[in-house]
Amino acid sequence: MKDTKKKPAGIRHLAKYPAAAALFGVVAGTAHAAEVELKTVEVKATQASQNGTADTYVAPTVSVGRTKQEARDVPQSVTSVTNQVMHDQDANTLKEALRNAVGVTFNAAEGGASGDGIRIRGFGASNDLYLDNFRDSAQYNRDTFNTDTLEVLRGPASMLYGRGSTGGIVNQVSKAPFRGDLNQLSTTIGTDSFYRAEGDFNRAIGESSAARLTVMGQKAGSFREGAEMNRWGFAPSVKIGIGEPTEITLSYLHYQEDNVPDYGVPYYRQGPGVRTVLDKNGKPVQQPVPSESLHGTNKPIDRVDTFYGLKDFDSEKTRTDVLSAIVQHQLAPNMVLKNSTRYGQYDLDLRASAPGLSFANPNEVLSDSTKITRGRKLRQREQEILSNVTDLLWDFETGTIRHNVLAGVELTRETLLSTGRAQLMNGTASNCTLPSTTVGNPVTGGVPNCAAPVKTGEAESTADTVAFYFQDMIDLDTKWKILLGARFDNFKAHTENRDANGVQTSRLGRTDNVWSWRTGLIYQPDQQQSYYLSYGTSFNPSAEAYSTDPRGEKTDPEKNANYELGGKWNLFDGDLALRAALFRTVKTNERQTDIEVGVPKPFLLSGKRHTDGVELEAAGRLTDKWQVFAGVALMDPVIDKVAGTTPKSREGNMPDNAPRYTGNVWTTYQIDGNWKLGGGFNAMGKRYTGTDNVVYLPSYVRWDAMAEWSNRDLSVQLNVYNLFDTDHYEGLYAGFAVPGTGRSARVTVGYKF
Repeated sequence: MKDTKKKPAGIRHLAKYPAAAALFGVVAGTAHAAEVELKTVEVKATQASQNGTADTYVAPTVSVGRTKQEARDVPQSVTSVTNQVMHDQDANTLKEALRNAVGVTFNAAEGGASGDGIRIRGFGASNDLYLDNFRDSAQYNRDTFNTDTLEVLRGPASMLYGRGSTGGIVNQVSKAPFRGDLNQLSTTIGTDSFYRAEGDFNRAIGESSAARLTVMGQKAGSFREGAEMNRWGFAPSVKIGIGEPTEITLSYLHYQEDNVPDYGVPYYRQGPGVRTVLDKNGKPVQQPVPSESLHGTNKPIDRVDTFYGLKDFDSEKTRTDVLSAIVQHQLAPNMVLKNSTRYGQYDLDLRASAPGLSFANPNEVLSDSTKITRGRKLRQREQEILSNVTDLLWDFETGTIRHNVLAGVELTRETLLSTGRAQLMNGTASNCTLPSTTVGNPVTGGVPNCAAPVKTGEAESTADTVAFYFQDMIDLDTKWKILLGARFDNFKAHTENRDANGVQTSRLGRTDNVWSWRTGLIYQPDQQQSYYLSYGTSFNPSAEAYSTDPRGEKTDPEKNANYELGGKWNLFDGDLALRAALFRTVKTNERQTDIEVGVPKPFLLSGKRHTDGVELEAAGRLTDKWQVFAGVALMDPVIDKVAGTTPKSREGNMPDNAPRYTGNVWTTYQIDGNWKLGGGFNAMGKRYTGTDNVVYLPSYVRWDAMAEWSNRDLSVQLNVYNLFDTDHYEGLYAGFAVPGTGRSARVTVGYKF
């Protein structure tokens, strides 16, 4: 029977572990370590709730390393956002859930892109999103209706996943069938015309099989009146042979969006002034700052609740279909062979209006009557990812040394058809001109006199990956472990460009052969403590996002490395997990442009940047009634070296969208058998929009709260977001920023039967 006695406070328990107390002293204050004898603690698995997922904030195991293992055996920083955290916060999108992962920031439609754009430790990670350890790099806004856990593995991880992962990767772990029955429905209504319904149904089929179905539908407006977030989806899955030597899992995900996209508000800059650029000989040339850059306070315009798009004209439509088959067979008591196949098809049709400021003359002062222009963003993509991964898991001994081997082969083909489009005026051949508006009184309705988009050209990209990898976790004795891993990638990519009539105009491509490494030393004096020192590498080819241009065709991959020292502690019989890490993530040869008119020169691989930092995190139960999920990342991101036409004065500056700190606290308390209260905050430091470190998003702290009443199978939950209605900005791009939500509320009624 579970011990129900009140646990001691977390800070007193830390006194038993001097290293933990020292590392957590940054945020917890001074904690004097007492010299006490460590008692033996029995390790227990976290009890699962009736829906087949963990009912606490701590995830004792992770699957982000391609195989399920204890979090303490991963010599890198890992954050697991469990289903219970997402439930208590009513976090139904990937972005909302990732606010719990420190060091993560968000982009806003970077380069006209759509969907989830994220950065980890200041490095781009939009192409480093995974679904059940398969690459999920398409452009769409991910929902959590079929997500059991979100895992964030920080630092380069090309040994596990191939190209990318400079700052880390995000892995979405899907809900899976389990032996048991579940019928669960929920409906949500909220401010700003928010309506949502979800269903989760599981059925046992005999003693060793089960089937599960999750469904979702949502229609939602925004506090920025005009934007919409409408979506629906369903995900059936079946697992055959649960607990038997051969286990087969089949799953399918269908997901669609029909949104009115929000490109936020434009920036304005201080002035007047001058800027320095270099001519082709490298000499400085003084040029006036353009008039539209001379105004304001180097921040977004103060209109967080004002929508500048065209709500009757703009649209963002996506369709996602993912089919998976996993066959796992136990060849011997200590050997498992696993083959996983994934086919994903992703379609995007984006028609958006991006706002910009237009001043009549250099002396105009920003006001409600200042002109807002609208740039047309047209993007159409048809993307497919077909991947097959074979893993061999082998546990054996050589003398007194135990080996836990992971060996695998990956075969992946990715294709992308990007269609260039233009929108013309009805009845004429001239380009469609979107109506302008003003800062203070925007006109967002109506349909301009524009024809349907027409094709101007297309680019078809293909990327083939053939890779093999080998990793050995070596148990030297009961306390010391060594991790050694290597992967070889053959990455071949090409792009065929065609005109509007489908005639090929160019074909560009390159092949990269790259080795990636991962190593770590782990010291575990007992079942509660784990300390590690690790090193890992990754690479970013010029065709990482598929497209190949004349310069990229001639450019070798970027190289990255991560150095990390950390500790992990399991307290209160595994109910509370703490971790701390000191790290340096380095990009040693960043691509930068060297422009010479008429000459397609390679990118210069002579840039360099790094991020130093410390991370602290706590997740789990402090008592049987009190849960907490908290973390802080203190970072020092620096541009070490620039090349080409980039001004040398930017050396020493901060990269874009890389704050010096992020932090979050979320906690809940079960008052009695019916009532639970909770709340917390997210904090974000100042972020620059460019490497010149002029325009920036201000720092902010946002508070949220919740209350839940439950009785048997019925529950009613209230979530209030941005409790103090703090103006803040979440996503950024060079020309505009997307505000975070104003004060809003949702009520969810759930029923299990």
